[in-house]
Amino acid sequence: MTNLQQRLTTAGVVIPVLLVFFWLGGYWFFGVVELVVLLGMFEFFNMLAAKGIPAQKILGTIGALCLGACAFFGRTDLMLATMVMFSLAILAAQLSGKDLKTAIYASSGAILGIVYVSFFLSHIMLLRNWEGRNGRVDLGLFFIVLVIAVTFLNDAGAFFIGRKWGTHKMSPVISPKKSWEGVGGAIIFGTGGAALTKAVFDKWILPTNLAWHHCLVLGALLVGAAIVGDLVESLFKRDSGIKDSGAIVPGHGGILDRLDSIVFTVPVCYYYLKFIAY
Repeated sequence: MTNLQQRLTTAGVVIPVLLVFFWLGGYWFFGVVELVVLLGMFEFFNMLAAKGIPAQKILGTIGALCLGACAFFGRTDLMLATMVMFSLAILAAQLSGKDLKTAIYASSGAILGIVYVSFFLSHIMLLRNWEGRNGRVDLGLFFIVLVIAVTFLNDAGAFFIGRKWGTHKMSPVISPKKSWEGVGGAIIFGTGGAALTKAVFDKWILPTNLAWHHCLVLGALLVGAAIVGDLVESLFKRDSGIKDSGAIVPGHGGILDRLDSIVFTVPVCYYYLKFIAY
């Protein structure tokens, strides 16, 4: 089975299962997100270990899971407090370290893991449990499907268009296979995915009240965020000298390989909707 066949087979199995959990919401959705955060933290710490950095794994992982719990209950104030308290705890714990030469790397690595894996991704629960200023509390599923559709179609557009016509390298040092032609495909597929998602929900599921200009602007912003997220994870992997963050997802590598764009698109989507669109 080729890599492309593996990717398509995995997507055909995983996407329907995820859609069920998106629809269920509640503690089912919370459990899935926390599991993803846990696996993501393991992979992130493995990248640090590949560079010989002895990060504060236990405190970092507990802090990441606590952030997810705060997001699930909609307590953005506690998310900030949790981030601060666990950052302080990680720095304090580093005082007991025997190798002073790794103090900055070890403490900052753990804090970066909490932010990159958990803080960013936990916004997906704020989206699912949306409580907007206009009183609407039924839009969470739409927002989740919107951001997932744009992110995945962006990836598909970049892959297929770049594979067929890509000749101008976008970032040859960080990710040699990515091209500007692929970026064009990502923009077309991603913004098209945003428009399609809105149209389907408006016609057959529920009125979203998301203005068309906001839909298209958000789609373009999410494509940009997805591309940056993909490059950032590629940068981390090149720095740590590994090809994939893990091997848990056939054809895709690890959890972070599959969610590299999601961790950037989710917070961008949340704050655009919260402060601009709604």
